[in-house]
Amino acid sequence: MARSSAPFQPLQPRLDALAQALGVESVLVMQSTPTHMRVEASGGPQEATYAIGAEGRKGAAFADAQELYCERVVDQDAPLFVRDSTQDAQWAGNEDEVEFGLRNYLGYPLHRPDGSVYGTVCVLHDAARDYSDAERQALEQLRDEAQALLKEEEVAQEAAARTGA
Repeated sequence: MARSSAPFQPLQPRLDALAQALGVESVLVMQSTPTHMRVEASGGPQEATYAIGAEGRKGAAFADAQELYCERVVDQDAPLFVRDSTQDAQWAGNEDEVEFGLRNYLGYPLHRPDGSVYGTVCVLHDAARDYSDAERQALEQLRDEAQALLKEEEVAQEAAARTGA
């Protein structure tokens, strides 16, 4: 069963359903910090691989770390598709491939209400594959739902600040 941090709990049923519908190992919501990418929600067969709060070191922050897929999405504020990292010199040997056997990636930037990049919504798989337009749209819809939840959280925090709660 999918797991998530508090802001993304409403997405839990969707994470596993999307993983099953797409036939992928992992569906994730990731938060970008200055030095890491942190798991905020995880679903799919490899959900336990990506525990809530687990962090991957960003290549830009650590000399001995390779750039992460999600790091690229955040830094460029643009989607990223890697069909097969083992066949791509730029991504061969990356952390997800080496540690977890996941060599296929599709991710989209996830934005805060102010438009800044919060992190990513992404899928990973253990075999090379492509994604149809409908499959990409399904992941984009999940991203849109996650962005709406970030907006709800901001509104709740602003209301709590006004009332002193």
